[in-house]
Amino acid sequence: MPSRRVRPSLTALAAAATFGVIALGAGDADAFCRSTTCRADATKGKECPPDDEGCPGSGQKLFWSTSCVSYAVNRLGTESLDPEDTRAIIRKTFQSWSDVPCKDGGVASMTFQERDPVSCKKSEYNKAGPNLNVILFQDSDWKYRGIDGTLAKTSVTFNEETGEIYDADIEVNAANNDVTITDDPRKVSYDLQSILTHEVGHFIGIAHSKNSDAVMFESYTPGSTSLRALTEDDVAAVCAAYPPDNGVACNTEPRGGYSPTCGEEDEAPKGLCAVSATAPAGHGSGGGVLAASAGLLGAFVVTTLRRRRRRMLSGGHHATR
Repeated sequence: MPSRRVRPSLTALAAAATFGVIALGAGDADAFCRSTTCRADATKGKECPPDDEGCPGSGQKLFWSTSCVSYAVNRLGTESLDPEDTRAIIRKTFQSWSDVPCKDGGVASMTFQERDPVSCKKSEYNKAGPNLNVILFQDSDWKYRGIDGTLAKTSVTFNEETGEIYDADIEVNAANNDVTITDDPRKVSYDLQSILTHEVGHFIGIAHSKNSDAVMFESYTPGSTSLRALTEDDVAAVCAAYPPDNGVACNTEPRGGYSPTCGEEDEAPKGLCAVSATAPAGHGSGGGVLAASAGLLGAFVVTTLRRRRRRMLSGGHHATR
């Protein structure tokens, strides 16, 4: 790499890392993967070839340059759930990834700070203004065509040269899914705690795991609460990304400062757009999101999470694409 400073560029892409309908298999320990700056673009035939472990084989690994990150929940929450109860569940999901005890001693250098509820209800990154990492619900319109079966979407803005994460937002698809927060197994539909525990993993730069028992495995079965607690594989992932005593300071201030409101349209990075792949929509459908490029300051990655269609009879699961 040349020694001169290179001005980074900002690229928008929607990674086809979908949380989908895939048959379960036995998982191996330490099968986790880290998200990287590699940007696949199916429209240009560009791929991110995997390494020997099946993880992204090129690009810089994504990371926060702080040992603590702040987030805020949109104050409206979702109309189907009590806002305070919902915030309590969201808090638990971030706590699951906080101060995680590592196998070799010490705790992972990552914690979270919850800010007061905010009015902003938009996933965005403001290059020239203040920011916030927001968690929000879409109750009436899931605008990402072709991924109606998606349960949630995490958007991460990062520096494509270094992998440093600048901003992360999570959207929950309550428009097409009965999201629940109950502990009663008879009433669980799409468990918010399970869904968001998975999404917080993407929020901190962890990709899908090949371990079918891991929180970061790429599918979810309706009615299940099994993704609420980290497994050994998830612990290994966060400890690798944010090792104990790594000397990184805590700074909860978002890049550019903090604002509880959304930025003006002209403050957002120009050219950021996501286009959907051709795929059937609806329950249990496949499909992903393709890339659309822009020439600004980092990269904008969208990771989606899909539900699994549960078979009415015993005998496993069908895979759809």
